[in-house]
Amino acid sequence: MPATDELTVLANATRYLFRSILLVRHVDLSAPTPCPDWDLRGLLRHVRTSLEYVTDVLVVREIHNAAGSDPKREAGTDPVASIRAGIVDLLLAWTSVPTADRWCEVWGRTLPARIVVYVAALEMVLHAWDIAQACGTDRPIPTDLASALLRVSPPLAQAGVAGHAFAKPIAVSMTATPSDRLLALFGRRRICLA
Repeated sequence: MPATDELTVLANATRYLFRSILLVRHVDLSAPTPCPDWDLRGLLRHVRTSLEYVTDVLVVREIHNAAGSDPKREAGTDPVASIRAGIVDLLLAWTSVPTADRWCEVWGRTLPARIVVYVAALEMVLHAWDIAQACGTDRPIPTDLASALLRVSPPLAQAGVAGHAFAKPIAVSMTATPSDRLLALFGRRRICLA
C-alpha cells in the first residue's frame, strides 16, 4: 500500500468530520457519546478546543500549556459553526506554514510538524465517529483514511493510554475492517444507536 502524505490524510479527515457534524441537531446536544465523560455538547466543545490547540502548535511551533477556551467565543456560539471555523483555521495554518523539515515543541517534546498534522487528523476522525454515534448513525471511517492513520497510530495510541487520554485497545478479529481496527486501537466502543 503506498504511503499517504499528511495533506491527503488531513483533507480526508476534514471531509469525514464535516459530514459527521452535518448530523448534529440541537436536540442531540445532550445525547451520550462513546466518550463516557462527555455528552455531545461537551464533545463538540472538546473538538473545537483540540482544533484550536493544534492550529496554535503549527503556527507558534511551541506550546507548553493546553489551549484555554475563550469565554467570548464560547458564549452563545453554535458548536457546529465553531467546529467549522476551527477546521478552516487549521487548514489555513497547515497550508500557510509548510510542515516539511519543521519541528514543533509540545509540552517539552519536539515533534516533526507532519506528526502534529497526523495527530490533528486522528483527533478529527475519532471524534467525527463519536459524533455520528451520538447522533444515532454508524459511519465507518473510510478505508483509505483508516488505513493511512493505522500506519502512524500505534505509538500515538500507546502514548495516549499511558497519559490516560485514550481507553485501552480492544481486541478485534483478524478480518476486521481498517475502520474497526483503528477504532479498537483507541478503545472505541459503539453505543446503542437510536
